[in-house]
Amino acid sequence: MLVRLPKKTSDLETAFDAWWAAQTDDFRSTHDELEHRRGFKAGFTAGRKKTAKRYTFMTGKMKITIWAADVGSARALAVKEADRRFHEYGLKPPKAGWSLRLLGTAHHEP
Repeated sequence: MLVRLPKKTSDLETAFDAWWAAQTDDFRSTHDELEHRRGFKAGFTAGRKKTAKRYTFMTGKMKITIWAADVGSARALAVKEADRRFHEYGLKPPKAGWSLRLLGTAHHEP
């Protein structure tokens, strides 16, 4: 059974909402908010992660995306993220540890 947690407001959403609210009514009425949100998200994420690569791991059915400088630190952060997700549901992580499989790597070129 899949348990959904309430969504938290991220820095990205807060920054976009502030930017969107700063635009004129004329601008907001003639432009699509969702389209601008996608573009804002891409630029905001790339700007914050200038020196980091994006690593995506899979463990069981759980996919974990991590931004880190190298695969070793990404793997360590992925283990912490998997533990955190399990603790949110009141579950214990596996005793043998996580079996992480690297799905892909991406790097932002400035």
